[in-house]
Amino acid sequence: MFDALRRWFAREARPHAAPAAPPANADKLLAPVASALQSGDEAEALRLLEALTWQHPELAEAHCALGELLARRGETDEARDSFTLALHFAPGSARAHYALGTLELSQHHIPAAVRSITQALEHGGPNAAMYNTLGAAHAEAGDHVEAVACFRKAVAIAPDFAEAHSNLGCVLFRELEEQDEGPAAIERAIELGARGDAVWVNRAMVWHRRGEIDRALAVYDDLLARDPGMAQARLNRALIRLARGDFAAGWDDYEARRSLPGAAPTPAGAGEWDGDDLQGRSLLVYPEQGLGDEIMFASCIPDLLRMEARCALRCNPKLETLFRRSFPAADVARAHGPVSSAAQWDRAISIASLPRFLRRSRAAFPAHGAYLHADPARVEHWRARLGALPGRLKVGLSWRGGLPSTRRNLRSIPLPDWVDVLRIPGVDFVSLQYTDSTREIEELSRESDVTIHEWKDAIADYDETAALVAALDLVISVQTSVVHLAGALGARTWALIPEVPEWRYGEHGDTMPWYPSVTLWRKQRGEEWVCVLARVARALRERAGAA
Repeated sequence: MFDALRRWFAREARPHAAPAAPPANADKLLAPVASALQSGDEAEALRLLEALTWQHPELAEAHCALGELLARRGETDEARDSFTLALHFAPGSARAHYALGTLELSQHHIPAAVRSITQALEHGGPNAAMYNTLGAAHAEAGDHVEAVACFRKAVAIAPDFAEAHSNLGCVLFRELEEQDEGPAAIERAIELGARGDAVWVNRAMVWHRRGEIDRALAVYDDLLARDPGMAQARLNRALIRLARGDFAAGWDDYEARRSLPGAAPTPAGAGEWDGDDLQGRSLLVYPEQGLGDEIMFASCIPDLLRMEARCALRCNPKLETLFRRSFPAADVARAHGPVSSAAQWDRAISIASLPRFLRRSRAAFPAHGAYLHADPARVEHWRARLGALPGRLKVGLSWRGGLPSTRRNLRSIPLPDWVDVLRIPGVDFVSLQYTDSTREIEELSRESDVTIHEWKDAIADYDETAALVAALDLVISVQTSVVHLAGALGARTWALIPEVPEWRYGEHGDTMPWYPSVTLWRKQRGEEWVCVLARVARALRERAGAA
């Protein structure tokens, strides 16, 4: 296929007083193209458009139509050239701006997509399809508030626009935790006859979050039976399988995350490790996902080192010192952004893919005491500082976890709800909250006469946090990275878990395979957090009395 820009400049790179005006009979010239497309003869339409843009390079509509056809054929560079030419001759063409924006979105060039679609709206006026596509671009960029605003505009313009309702519901429910409006929008999309599998993925997601897990799983099974390549359905099924302890099937499904927009890029230059013999080989393990996940998956690193592999571990900068101390046989270094090249290693693998080969059954999880190790000198420092407090028991506390996009409201318990726990005599409480909570703590102290010690120097540095955690008698936390850190250090930990927890905590039971030192306190269906905290308070009172 020719390069449209090169072709045009080769022909037109000569002085012109002004671009030629489009021919008056443009509709007539394009009629054979429309006829070919209506009959399904794309090859003929392509031939006609090539000839037409050669004969009438000033005909923007022809360049735009050619670009749309090339984009459908997957010839994205040539399509982009054609849209650029269309906009050269018709800078105000909403159609060309929108087509270019849609192309950029399909290539995950999000800022370019947003610019082009915004220009399409400026030139073409309010348009439901354009707002829906612009919302999808903002959602992929992680700007969920702006995405919702765009989807709302789309459904306001076209109330029967099923896809926009589905997209609105998905972002509201999954990313912004709107428990009522989100599901209602998804149901409205289905009522309107939404086509495609995405709306059923959204509906199953709602069922899953509401605890109707078998119902959700049946939807994913059905979708994947018809389309095995549906990455979001496969990843969602993976989370259910992993929560249920079906690790072999769950980890295989979990690889679907790598096919979704925004997935961590695979470094070039080394073959991907597939579980084969590593003796005498070098292996690059590169980071993926959040801090807590990175800590959890690092439990597989000792397994790799026992295979006599030369292991290079790249990690979040906050974890570099802790990982280097804990895995002295590995080449540990911080990752500065995505790891782009693995050319100097024999194999490479994401840290989140290691369990696929090393944790395929519950029995494959080691009963470790700890696999991360805090600085002994700093542990003693914090023990001395804690020892100066009057209580017999030293307890770390984290009550708020996550972001709006990671189910913050389900992972957090308002600090005033903890008062009965905080009033237990003989216990000193220390904040392990990694967000600024000084005002929150001070307000609670004034209103309820309780004390939570806050040592910001311990929270600012993650290795220092590890030393403080290792010096405590107990950690009590909601679902947050503190649970992972404490569990990896072998610290006694009580984790407070909602009815439908993150997959890492499993569906049932009071233990989790990743961390033998962690005990789970589950919120039962219909139960309020204050009920869970009452049980925690009784157990802590007994523990403090025995200390």
